[in-house]
Amino acid sequence: MIRAIALDDEQPALEIIDFFCSQIAGIELLKTFTKSAEARLYLEEHPVELIFLDINMPAISGIDFFRNIPHEIMVIFTTAFSEYAVEGFELKAIDYLLKPFTLQRFQQATQKAIDLQQFYLQNQQQYLYFRVDY
Repeated sequence: MIRAIALDDEQPALEIIDFFCSQIAGIELLKTFTKSAEARLYLEEHPVELIFLDINMPAISGIDFFRNIPHEIMVIFTTAFSEYAVEGFELKAIDYLLKPFTLQRFQQATQKAIDLQQFYLQNQQQYLYFRVDY
């Protein structure tokens, strides 16, 4: 199960993400945020694997927010602005959803995150590490 949060300055967008996540097995949306400072504080105490992140927000852009958090967290950008797509993918975003997006498109994006997490878990299980002290 992928634990996720969502950050968007528009409450209706968060409600859509919340509803869409409830339709997808493998994604647990733990919390939604309209303020980046609250999301940052939450991340310090609660590890997550995925963030649904708007880009164009008043206090800090989603791109700047993502640059300042641990990069083992996957991100799916959710925004109405296509001009940030290249920059989003340069940050190794899982996907870039243009608002308004459909449940089908949302499922495609989240499936990429689920597949990537399963790939990492399978690769971790293939190795056995030994520490030998002489």
